Amino acid sequence: MDKWFGYAGRILRVNLTNGKIKFEELRLEDARMFIGGTGLAAKIIYEEVDPKTLPFDPSNKLVFMNGPLTGTIVPSSSKYAVCAKSPLTGIWGEAHASGFWGAELKSAGFDGVIIEGKSKRPVYLRIFDDEVVLEDASHLWGSGCIECEDMIKSDLGRDVKVACIGPAGEKLVRFASIINDGGRAAGRCGMGAVMGSKLLKAIAVKGTGKAEIYDFDRLRRMIIRLYPVLMSFPSTQIQSSYGTNGEMASFYEYGDVPIKHFTLGSWEGIEKIDGEYMAKTIVKGQRACLGCPIGCWRYVEVEDGRFAGVKGKGPEYETVASFGSLLLNDDIRAIAKANDMCNHYGLDTISTGVTIAFAMECYEKGLIGRDDVGLELRWGDSDVILELIRRIGEREGFGNILAEGTRIASERIGGSAKELAMHVKGLEIPMHDPRAFKGMGLQYATSNRGACHLQGLVLRVEQGERFPDLKIYERVDRFEVKGKGRIVAVMQDWNEVQDSAITCKFLGVSPGHLTTFYTLTTGIRARLPDILKAGERIFNLKRLFNVKCGVSRKDDVLPRRFLEEPLKDGGAKGQTVNLDYMLDEYYEFRGWDPNGIPKIEKLRDLGII
Repeated sequence: MDKWFGYAGRILRVNLTNGKIKFEELRLEDARMFIGGTGLAAKIIYEEVDPKTLPFDPSNKLVFMNGPLTGTIVPSSSKYAVCAKSPLTGIWGEAHASGFWGAELKSAGFDGVIIEGKSKRPVYLRIFDDEVVLEDASHLWGSGCIECEDMIKSDLGRDVKVACIGPAGEKLVRFASIINDGGRAAGRCGMGAVMGSKLLKAIAVKGTGKAEIYDFDRLRRMIIRLYPVLMSFPSTQIQSSYGTNGEMASFYEYGDVPIKHFTLGSWEGIEKIDGEYMAKTIVKGQRACLGCPIGCWRYVEVEDGRFAGVKGKGPEYETVASFGSLLLNDDIRAIAKANDMCNHYGLDTISTGVTIAFAMECYEKGLIGRDDVGLELRWGDSDVILELIRRIGEREGFGNILAEGTRIASERIGGSAKELAMHVKGLEIPMHDPRAFKGMGLQYATSNRGACHLQGLVLRVEQGERFPDLKIYERVDRFEVKGKGRIVAVMQDWNEVQDSAITCKFLGVSPGHLTTFYTLTTGIRARLPDILKAGERIFNLKRLFNVKCGVSRKDDVLPRRFLEEPLKDGGAKGQTVNLDYMLDEYYEFRGWDPNGIPKIEKLRDLGII
C-alpha cells in the first residue's frame, strides 16, 4: 500500500537467538481480513507456530500487537495485545493492557513486534523509531516491574514507555503477567512467563511519529457528537466515579461476586471492599489511559495501619474480588497491598487469587496440611494471603506448586483436588459466577483462551443491554439457557473486532460506530457485515489453532461446582448451569460439528482455507 492511515504499515521481527532485527511490511489483505490486534497475532501464530510446540520452547513466538485505532483520536483506543501459546493452558493465549505503551509503539512506526528465539543472556529491547537495539539487562534481572520501569526511564528518559516482567516472569510462574505504565497489566495466560523464557526483561519504546488519519475532520465531528451518548451509560458513569470496583455492589445483588471460592451466596464483608468504601478510605486520585474520557484508573495510598506506605495504581474489581470476597478477606488495605505485590512480581491477580482460594479449600478439606504448606491456611487471614503471593512469585516452597496454576497443582496434590480446581482449559475462573449469568457460563466454556469474562462480556446482555447492530433486540433472562448459544457466539465475534481494532470495552462503542471509526481512520471501506465477519473469522482461526492442540467438546466444560452445586442464598440462589443444552445450540449456530470442530464449509466461507 502506497500510504497507510491508522496503521503504521510495518511489523518488527526480533530473533533473540541470533540477534537479527527485521522490518516487515504489513499486507493490505491481512489488514482487511484480520484488522489488527489479536486478529493479526492469530494469523501470525497460526502460520508460524507448530501446535505441538512447548510454550517455553524458543520456537514459541511472543507477538505484541496494537490496532489501527491505537494512538488515534478515537476515544479509549490505547490498548495493545500480546499473544503466544500459553504455558498455563497449553493452547491459544492472549492478554491485553491499556495505558500508553501501545500508542507509543505506533508512534515509533510499528503495528506490532514479533519476538522469536531465546537470548543467551538477559536483554531488553529498545525501540526509538527506526533505531532498534537489544540491550544488556543483567542489571535489571531480578527487579520488580515498577522498579524495572523506573530504572529504564532513569537511563533512557522519563518519556520512554516500558513493558516489562518481574521476578514471576523470570522464574516462569505460569500465570506471570507483563506490566506497563506503572501498573497496567497484560495479565492473563502467562504471557510474562513466555517473555521470561526468552530472557527478555522489557521492551522500551519512544516514538516521534503519529498515526495519520484518513478523514480527520469527519472523525473528529463524529466523536464530538457521540461523547455525550458514550458517557451516559450507567456502567460508564459508575466506572468514572468509582473505578471498575464501583460495580461490585450491583454484581453482589445478582449473586455474581464469588465468595469463599464460589461456595457462598452472601457475605457480610462485601460493604468493606466495594467501590464506595474504597473511595472513602484509600483512593487519592483518578487517572486515565491515553485518550480515555472515563478515567477508571484509581491512584491509592494507604496512610495508616500495617500496610501504610502502599501507593500507586489501585486494585480493579477483579483484583478486589480475587483477594477479597473469594478469600473472605474484608481488609481493603490488605487487598491494596496484595495488588501492589502482584504488580511487583508481575502476577495475574485473577489466577493468583483463585489459586490461593484453591489451596485454602484443599487445606480445609484435609487434602494438604501444615507440613505440606509450611503455614496454616486460614480464610480471611491477610498475612497468609500475602505470604502465599510472595511464595508464588518467588517459587518458594509450596508456592512452587501453586505457581503452576490450579490445574497442574491439583494433579500434583491428587485425590479430590481436581474437583476443587476452578478453571477452564487451565485458565482460572474470573470473578463472575456463571450461576448468576448462564450465558457467561457458556462463554467461559468456549472462549479460546479458557475461562474469560472479557471475550464476549455476555453478562452485559444478561443485565438488560440491547445490541441492535448485532440483532440482539430482546430483553434476555439471565437464568434462561434457550437462545444463549446464538447470543454468546455473536458477542464473542464482536469482541474479537474490539480486540483487533483495538478499543477498550468499557466505553461501549456500538458495532456500527466502530465500523465508521475504522473507515474514517484507515480509509479502508468497510461495512458492518464485513467487520463482523472478520470477527467471526478471527474467532474461528483461534479455535482452529486450539483444535490442532487437541481441543474439542471434551474441553468446553465448567467445573462441576457450577453444574451441580447450587448456592443456598444470594441473588443466584438455587441455580446451576445447564451447559450441554447451550453447547449444542452454540455449535449449531457456529457451523461446528457436535464435537466442537469447525466444519470445512464454515472455514471456506470465512476464507480461512
